[in-house]
Amino acid sequence: PYPTLIEPHGGPWARDDLEWDPAGWVQYFASRGYAVLQPQFRGSEGWGQKLWRAGDGEWGQKMQDDKDDGVKWLMDRKVAAAGKVVMFGYSYGGYAALAAAIRPNGLYRCAISGAGAGDLASLKRATFDNRFQREFQNPTIRGLDALEQAREAKIPLFIYHGDRDQTVEVKQSRKFADALKAAGKPYRYLEIKDMGHQLVTMEPAMVETQLVEIEKYLNTECGTGGINGGQ
Repeated sequence: PYPTLIEPHGGPWARDDLEWDPAGWVQYFASRGYAVLQPQFRGSEGWGQKLWRAGDGEWGQKMQDDKDDGVKWLMDRKVAAAGKVVMFGYSYGGYAALAAAIRPNGLYRCAISGAGAGDLASLKRATFDNRFQREFQNPTIRGLDALEQAREAKIPLFIYHGDRDQTVEVKQSRKFADALKAAGKPYRYLEIKDMGHQLVTMEPAMVETQLVEIEKYLNTECGTGGINGGQ
């Protein structure tokens, strides 16, 4: 078995394909010996209306079940092993990482959230700035409010965010980190100066910082002794 990253895409109205990951996350960690799974969970588009609409109102619930099923699938095939699996995501994927830390499934050693929106109420309000999102996506955002349950986090968390993010405000991650601190939960928090939300707005050094800091966290702080240490 390999150390394994479950990497859900953003959106969540989006999808992954077999092209090069423009952020470099998949290739970077595969080159380090990780198995990387990009689950096309309920709410992903491009696979038909049934799968797409099945994510409505299921944030942190059935959408999350699909990611967990991916972990179990990898374990059944001896690709992944208990105690060596991490949830990592950015934007909606960052929200999924926060939810993975809260849900009592015991599948993940730690979780890494980039620009994650833990506060669903704030996210719903943000969709009013765009007519399409206001009409179509806003009603679908329901489910687990990760911020409200931050004190229930069961695994260590690494949270990072750009301080110029105009899509998911940095205060989302700041509030989640503060809640973890108040509850005495293990976490690391990083703000990347001048970084926005979209990849096209990031300087190469900002992408490099994400990759290097995530790898460092996996090796040293993801559970006792890092991803390859003891439990």
